[in-house]
Amino acid sequence: VLFPTTVTLHPGELTVLSGPSGSGKTTLLSILGLVLRPTEGRLRLDDRDITDLPETAAATLRLHSFGFVFQQPMLIEGLSVRENILLAVAMQGDRPTAAAQAKTMALLADLGLEGTAPLQPRLLSGGMKQRVSIARALVKDPAVLLCDEPTSALDAESGQAVMQILKRIALEERRVVVVVSHDARVFPYADRLLKIENGRIVADTRERYTS
Repeated sequence: VLFPTTVTLHPGELTVLSGPSGSGKTTLLSILGLVLRPTEGRLRLDDRDITDLPETAAATLRLHSFGFVFQQPMLIEGLSVRENILLAVAMQGDRPTAAAQAKTMALLADLGLEGTAPLQPRLLSGGMKQRVSIARALVKDPAVLLCDEPTSALDAESGQAVMQILKRIALEERRVVVVVSHDARVFPYADRLLKIENGRIVADTRERYTS
């Protein structure tokens, strides 16, 4: 349950939603991603009210404007790294074009995954798998990137690498990036930290960190 609140998220910022289990942070993330509908209030994207979109229209908007990164990478064994990423393009109803193939390879290079395109996910480390999931989210060029505990299953070094990537994506690519986490090691990467307790935002802190 979330109590009434107003939150405006800005391109170029990495916002962290923090709070104990059951506080409402994942519920808020699900509402932001059109996975859940709010029972009260309005949801807007670029001045467009998207609260009451029909489910088909909401699903289309999710596919084209939102990228999702989860606690577990959720890669499909039996598909190569390249095929896992291009699956996001296929889900949009598009055939993977030469441009999509080139973008996939560019993302892999940008994320430090050169040479992994033909590999099966089982051959990758946990941190590498999570970076593949970030590439899968970015290949469709979403305006909003929503990440649910993206570092919780990773060791400290891999988690740091993932957060550095997410920070750079927000800053350099001017995307809205939201990260749900209760891991204090994530906080230094935040441009904005929203603390949620019992369904209420109890603190909203903006600060530029260097990381």
